[in-house]
Amino acid sequence: MQDGLVIKPSDGVAFRDGADFGRVLVFGADTGGRYGLMTLTVAPSALGAGMGAHLHRGMEENFLVQSGEIDFLIGETVQTLRAGDFVRAPAGVRHGYINRSGAPVELLVGFHPGGFETLFIKYSTDRHPAPDPAGFMIDAAAMVGSEFEDG
Repeated sequence: MQDGLVIKPSDGVAFRDGADFGRVLVFGADTGGRYGLMTLTVAPSALGAGMGAHLHRGMEENFLVQSGEIDFLIGETVQTLRAGDFVRAPAGVRHGYINRSGAPVELLVGFHPGGFETLFIKYSTDRHPAPDPAGFMIDAAAMVGSEFEDG
């Protein structure tokens, strides 16, 4: 078996994003920049939290709900998604999500082209000292033309 073609549960690079956590399974650098892939476990959201609406002008983002229930914003529409549901957020399409279910939600997240996944490692909140979260948004804007809304 060739390295990197089969990824076991202990493989990948783990990261933390506040209460959420995940691991990068495939880096864009390993696919010639074609795509990046990661898992993300989304913690239940705090009361009054926003959907984190944003868009990426130079990247498509895909989400497969693997377990749980999550409210997902695509464009101006919010839908409740469950295990097996898939979302495509093409470049330039506003999207975001919030976990109001009270239980963790597991997502498989793809980036096309790859590279964006590196920001989750660079800005992992389990580093000491934790990096400035504003750096993520600055780097995302420079990398793929991301635009973030309040909340």
